[in-house]
Amino acid sequence: MYICINKLAPHPVELRAQGKHYFKNMKQVFKGKFQSTEEILQMLTRQGLLIEDTERATLILRNVSYTRLKNYMIPFMEDRKSHKFKYGATFEQVYALYGFDRRLRELIFHEMEKVEISIRTRMAFVSAGSDHGYWYTNRKYFQNNAMHKSIMYRIKGEINRTDNDGIKNFQEKYSNEFPPCWLTLEALSMGTLSTIYSELNPGKLRRSIAEFYGVSDTVFISWLHHLVYIRNTCAHHNRLWNKTLSIRPMVPSKPDKYFPPLTAEDTAHVYATLCMIKFLQDTVKPTNTFSVRLQTLLDNYPIVDPAKMGFPQNWREDPLWKYPTL
Repeated sequence: MYICINKLAPHPVELRAQGKHYFKNMKQVFKGKFQSTEEILQMLTRQGLLIEDTERATLILRNVSYTRLKNYMIPFMEDRKSHKFKYGATFEQVYALYGFDRRLRELIFHEMEKVEISIRTRMAFVSAGSDHGYWYTNRKYFQNNAMHKSIMYRIKGEINRTDNDGIKNFQEKYSNEFPPCWLTLEALSMGTLSTIYSELNPGKLRRSIAEFYGVSDTVFISWLHHLVYIRNTCAHHNRLWNKTLSIRPMVPSKPDKYFPPLTAEDTAHVYATLCMIKFLQDTVKPTNTFSVRLQTLLDNYPIVDPAKMGFPQNWREDPLWKYPTL
């Protein structure tokens, strides 16, 4: 790293006074170079990763970038600074871990679809009688005038861009600028849906939506925000299995049915997400098989350490996972 001190730069004494925080914020100029697939495999071999089938590894790296795969190599490293791998670590183990994460995201995304459709339906059902279905265009239902204007701007943009059949049919037949809520809520992004709910005035409308799912409206705001975050993570194929989550769900203090006693620290891991989805699924579809499919997925990948996902040691014995709601 090169540091250039010109006339405007602080005096060395001032730098010392700022301490480690000054130097921590100094950034290097990127000087890396492109590496071919063959060069990457040679580098990994030098670092101690066993590559038993070079042809297969080459094919994988030509379809799944090293940039994406290297995050799955970290658990197999002995020393991250030197990038040395643990004795016996193989490329196939790395790819298996990548495969597990992909299937975990697929499972979550599949379950979230059912929950998301239910939330859209519930919001429309509860609110349809307000202002003949046009409550969302009325400022009085929202906490903040500026935010309501922002929401309406987003809704207009999404309505104009959508190819939703119901919206298209409505626009062809009627002159209204906006469709009623039961059509509009079906066409909006989950992010906009979450914002609408969080900006509603505290009261009966907001509570009745949340109470259907067995939690308070404050918790439900948090859960919607978290669902959007996880949905985007899955949609963009980003690593999830051992990720430290930046947007965390609240733990309900008085749910209408059992919810695991998670701590604030526990909510930083995907196990909390899975608990939240299972809890919602038990309302949306009480006969769901989410627990079975999650356990099967983990059983199929013994290479995965559930503890790194936030799973407690005896999680399978927890009532949320052990006893289906019938």
